[in-house]
Amino acid sequence: MEQVERSCLCFKMDYYNLEARQQLSLYIHALSSFCLKGHNPYPFAKNMHLIFENKSRLRQLLYKWEIDDAEMLKEKLDWFFQTGHRKEFRDSSMLLSGLSISERAEYIQSLPDGDPRRAKLIVSNHYLTRLPVEGIAAYDHSWCVYACCAGYELGYLTEEDKWRMVTVSARDVRKSYSSWKDYAIGYAAGADFTESSSSFEYVNKNQDFLIKLLIAPDSPLRHISFGC
Repeated sequence: MEQVERSCLCFKMDYYNLEARQQLSLYIHALSSFCLKGHNPYPFAKNMHLIFENKSRLRQLLYKWEIDDAEMLKEKLDWFFQTGHRKEFRDSSMLLSGLSISERAEYIQSLPDGDPRRAKLIVSNHYLTRLPVEGIAAYDHSWCVYACCAGYELGYLTEEDKWRMVTVSARDVRKSYSSWKDYAIGYAAGADFTESSSSFEYVNKNQDFLIKLLIAPDSPLRHISFGC
């Protein structure tokens, strides 16, 4: 966690300042809204406080990651910051980038249907030239912010820890992506990659939600511009 704390010093936003925290709250709302899915998630995306007030739901989220105390949560957050799912995706993409188009298809087809690498390589191959250099980092950023705020609400993190981690995530998001469209593509690729969905199940089921996040006038994304 020490490396995370030091990196905050490079970000211009002072999380001790009330106005800065108000701006960071907009990032919390926007980034965590991507983590929603299921039947009609958009109303909740506009009102993320309803999600963070539901402690039972937050406990279920952390339970899926086998987190039930502050130390385990901090280890998970540190993993999101330092490694994340983006490393495995980057490794898969690097493997494929060294092959011709036909060689990629042949290699992927040579793997057994039940091999989890096959599904992930299919996703990696599909997005090979469609993502910014940071790839699926958006998926890590959104889930890191979501888990961070869940941990705070459940008493696993102090308020200062929460703001510090959100500050780092906001800084990295602005460095990694130039628009919410790029961010949404990165998140969607990450969702299908981590779920090993070679049929792109996440995108197929949640495309309308993602589009609404991007274009709806009342979307939480509208409050943050990548232009400054």
